[in-house]
Amino acid sequence: MAGTDGVALRALGPPDLPLAQRLSESVGWNQVAADWRIFAELGHLFGAIDEDARLVASAATLPLGPVFGWISMVIVAPEMRNRGLARQLVRHCMADLEGQGLLPGLDATPEGREVYGRLGFRDTWPITRLVRPGTGGPLPAAGPSAPEIRPATRGDLAAIGELDARAFGTARSEVLARLIERSAGLAVVAWTPESAGFMLARIGRVATQLGPIVASHPALALAMIDHALARAPSPLLVDLVDLRPGLRAALESRGFAQQRTFSRMYYRCSAAFGDPAFAVAVAGPELG
Repeated sequence: MAGTDGVALRALGPPDLPLAQRLSESVGWNQVAADWRIFAELGHLFGAIDEDARLVASAATLPLGPVFGWISMVIVAPEMRNRGLARQLVRHCMADLEGQGLLPGLDATPEGREVYGRLGFRDTWPITRLVRPGTGGPLPAAGPSAPEIRPATRGDLAAIGELDARAFGTARSEVLARLIERSAGLAVVAWTPESAGFMLARIGRVATQLGPIVASHPALALAMIDHALARAPSPLLVDLVDLRPGLRAALESRGFAQQRTFSRMYYRCSAAFGDPAFAVAVAGPELG
């Protein structure tokens, strides 16, 4: 990988993960070491190292099944911005995925959307990040959940993977397995003749991320989120597939508020993968 202005671009490995964590903390992101390990072990990490051996920019790829892969963790230290590092790293990630026969996809912020659009990425789903800071009114008591909801276990992985693939158009059982393990008792499933759904979660550095969330109907999605509201550390994040205004309004009535938006984009492809009738919330912009 080429470098510029005294910065070397190279692949990152497990020994570099503490540097990556410090970089994400420096810009206020929510990731913890377990998130970075997903990319190091299941995908690829790339970074820019300056003359003082500091990691000043990063990007990652994550294969998600046989059709497409994800680009994420595009971070540039504030003092190194506007030097083209992000563009170089993203182009390298695109080549990495295309070399594996995978279509590049990503979730872009409004600012990133302009950049990625010029690179050939096209919009599909709108995503809205909703945040409940822990001051949005009283939490429901942590009593019994809705009858159809029960805690998820590793034994549910096959069924979760099948429903996740229907919702998001991909097979990512290894990622889902890690999220089940990290869900801190918040992962739930609902399998009945009338309902099908699941919710995973992970404790982040500054907030608990709820997602992916998949449900056959909005009432089930809300019941699973209420389960988390009564049990999860605050603040909470939900990256909502924002195609059903009623669902967003219901979350706002529970104390969630919009923080930012994303656009799900694919390279030279404007057809969304998956079924938005089932997709409630993504796993986060870094995991798709």
